[in-house]
Amino acid sequence: MTEDGASGATLIGSERPLQEAFDVALLDLDGVVYRGAQDVPHAADAVATAREVGMGTMFVTNNAARSPQTVARHLTDLAVPTGPEEVTTAAQAAAALVASEADAQTRVLAIGGDGLREALLAEGLTVVDSAREAPTVVVQGFAPTLGWSDLAEAVYAINGGATFIASNTDATLPTERGMAPGNGSLVAAVVHATGVRPRSTGKPQPEIFQQAAERSGARRPLVVGDRLNTDLAGALAAGFPGLHVLTGVDGINEVLRAAPCERPNFLARDLRGLAEAHPQPLRTGSMWTCRGAIALVRDGRVMLHRGEAELAFGDTRVSMDEFRAGAAAAWDASDASGTDTVLIQDERPVQLISD
Repeated sequence: MTEDGASGATLIGSERPLQEAFDVALLDLDGVVYRGAQDVPHAADAVATAREVGMGTMFVTNNAARSPQTVARHLTDLAVPTGPEEVTTAAQAAAALVASEADAQTRVLAIGGDGLREALLAEGLTVVDSAREAPTVVVQGFAPTLGWSDLAEAVYAINGGATFIASNTDATLPTERGMAPGNGSLVAAVVHATGVRPRSTGKPQPEIFQQAAERSGARRPLVVGDRLNTDLAGALAAGFPGLHVLTGVDGINEVLRAAPCERPNFLARDLRGLAEAHPQPLRTGSMWTCRGAIALVRDGRVMLHRGEAELAFGDTRVSMDEFRAGAAAAWDASDASGTDTVLIQDERPVQLISD
């Protein structure tokens, strides 16, 4: 399969660098371009290089707390010059959904940051601040300042009959100090108190990616992310190829065990993978090869062949081509068994060979 296709079954190849094969990169932010206030190494240079050869960029984030203007300023401060028109947020996706169903009586209680409120107002919606104002819809998005009183207002309104919408349901988000509770963790408190589950408009729903592609004018978009169950699942749902980078949430172990609906089409260490051609792993009998790398699955483990030696992935550092061959072997074996993964749980994280 070439770079023009997308498949959840195994990896595909691109003889050209991805930044030449695709016209717009739909880039996740947290864990891909930055981690909280800190930049991800090589990200700024990689984005600049991609832009220089003509690849457009659209930053797609499940963080509903900040407006596109604020996100763009943060990116610019991190040496990624960006305008607000290059940012699509889950708050915008939620606001678009509410607006599409709104009538003259619609009143929205916004539980979140300024970015959520601004997105709702930009759609011409009536936004209220309390359940006492009889909202018909509650929209919950992440903000680090949310507290008990905010969640209580959401519970009062939902128990009073308001529709419940969440910008996204990510349980965690990466920060410069590590993983922290995300919007999904706060949404879970409201669900627990009301028994009502929200509709979600952010990743992995396809609409946010389709909206981002349309706004950017993309004809051949490539989704880039670090989280399988949001970025890559959303790419597949939208019908767009996906590149997974190892700078955020999900590492090699998680990729090897990825369910069919969450599998990326390309793998890279970081955003420098945009400037690279990507070899396609090929099946050879019971083994999978990627250039000189050879991998197979035996007794629930991905095994690597190096010359006369056979090593388990968890016992050695692997190259990118070995990672690609191993992923293809793991997914193929899982599909053949009819399960999401045949691999046993291994607590040892697989590491890449250093640059």
